[in-house]
Formats: sequence, structure tokens, C-alpha cells
Amino acid sequence: MGSRAKIHGISGKALRDWRRRAVIDDRSKTRSSRSRNLVKAMQFIRDRSGLGKQHREQAAAFYRKSAEKGLVTGRSIQGVAAACVYLAAREAGIPRRVEDIAEAFDMEDDMKLKELKRTIRLVSRELGAHRITGPEEYLDKFTSDLGLPPQVLGAANSLWDRVGGSLEWQGKKPSGVAGVIIYKSAQMRGNARTQADVCAVAGVSEVTLRGLLRLLERILERLGESSFN
Repeated sequence: MGSRAKIHGISGKALRDWRRRAVIDDRSKTRSSRSRNLVKAMQFIRDRSGLGKQHREQAAAFYRKSAEKGLVTGRSIQGVAAACVYLAAREAGIPRRVEDIAEAFDMEDDMKLKELKRTIRLVSRELGAHRITGPEEYLDKFTSDLGLPPQVLGAANSLWDRVGGSLEWQGKKPSGVAGVIIYKSAQMRGNARTQADVCAVAGVSEVTLRGLLRLLERILERLGESSFN
């Protein structure tokens, strides 16, 4: 190598020094890029999560772990940050639909929404964040979103206590189940909301809501409560 280097007027030592500096420079650039990306992610989490300080810090911790595991590579910073916010909210028992997070992070079109859902599954699996949000955790939020009085929330909690143990709810979207519980409870208390209004906050179609309503009726009938008295 030394003879070839000297042909070009460079000694072997000088060439080795140059290569060592190049490696150090590359590493420095990589660290600098990671730092910039981390700052950008923290800004997304701070400005768009809608979470309190403690839960923002949890989302930030999820992002750092994701970066350390190489999960950000090949994915948008915005998308991974959004996934970490969703998981931090889920871990804390704060009801947030994926669609809510997508809206906050400007990821509402079909392609970006699908990518967000894939990223959530990936980050959840790799970080071991597997807590599942149940329908009961949406009841308070949906009651508030629909402008319903506290009596409806009380009726919804009572109704879910009675029917929530049925295995027939397994595999159903938790926010949709919460939606149908709120829909029936609002009717019971004389504060009815349209199916369209409930579907808008629950993130399900009217066809899905009607299917869940039929399921609820069957469960109540078996319990001897079909009259909703």
C-alpha cells in the first residue's frame, strides 16, 4: 500500500491518518444527524401530542428507545413520534384513537394512516408496550365529546358493568363498543344523539354501530334486561 500511496505523493502514514479522520468525521456527522432528528421528534411530541408533561416524557422515552433499536431508520420521524404518543397515552389509560393521533400529526390520508398503524404495531412489539385499551376507557371522553350530562356517563358505566363480561365483545373495536354503550345510555336518559354523531366520535361506520347495537340487544336479552328499564 505504501508504494502505491507514494506514487500519488502520499505516504502510507498520511493515508492512514486521512482514513482515520474520515471515519471520525462520518461518525460525527451521524451523531449530529441523530441529534437533529431527536430534537425534531421532541418538538412533534411537545407541540402535537396534547398530553401532559409526564406523559410527553414517556412518549419521548419511547422514541429514544425506538431510535436506539433502529426503528426510525426508513420511517418518518413524524410517524414514529406519533406512534410513541399513541403508546404513551395507551400505557397511561388515556383514551386516544389512532385516528385522533393521525389528525394531530397530519397523517390522515389512507396511506399515512396505514403506515402509522404498522408503526404502532412495530414499536409496541419491539418495546413490549402491549397494554390494551378497553371500551370503558373511552366512555368519559365520548360523553364529553357529545356534550352529554354526567347522568349519561353514569348510565354508560352501569350498562358496561352489566354487559362487559360477555365474550362476544372479543375482537370488536373498543371505541366502537364504547360508542354503542354511549348511544344506548343517552337514549335511556332522554339525551339521544344520532348514530352519525356517535360514529363521528367513535371512529366507526353507521353499519358497524348498528351491528354492535344488535349484539348489545342480544346480550341484554340473555341477561333479562331487554327493556332497558
